[in-house]
Amino acid sequence: MHVLDILVPFARTGRIGAVRVGAQLRDVTRELGPPWAEGSSTGADGLPYLYAYGCLEIATCHAHCQVIESIVVQTDQATMQWPSREPGRAESFPGYPTHREVVRALSETGCSWDDYAPLTCDDQCAIRVPASGAIFVFTTEDVEEPTLCNASVADHRPRSCG
Repeated sequence: MHVLDILVPFARTGRIGAVRVGAQLRDVTRELGPPWAEGSSTGADGLPYLYAYGCLEIATCHAHCQVIESIVVQTDQATMQWPSREPGRAESFPGYPTHREVVRALSETGCSWDDYAPLTCDDQCAIRVPASGAIFVFTTEDVEEPTLCNASVADHRPRSCG
């Protein structure tokens, strides 16, 4: 497996299996098993709101509803850990995809993207996929070619649940 096998479908749809903005955490745990790690931050109800399955990070609402508000795939590691199709098991594959590899893979599948100025600055650049709202951030600092740090999608609208 290669990280682009995950990132291209994520860019096109904004989801990874049951992991999608607006889904309930319980639906994800039904498919992937319990999270491998939880964030130390908690919401108003005392529950954590950051969960991880290796390089896949899920943030939920800070209230008890635990609706997924954002998904981040951390790609800035030499070896990425990823949930396999068997709950509770991990797959490993190389990280550090380059800007050239990412945009070529997106283009080859007909997935359009645009430069994303709000997250482009001296030490990073970013692209956004209009179809899903996915944002890919690349480091430009101390590398020969921009390297992907993370890919994410989020819903920043206020929730009325808590």
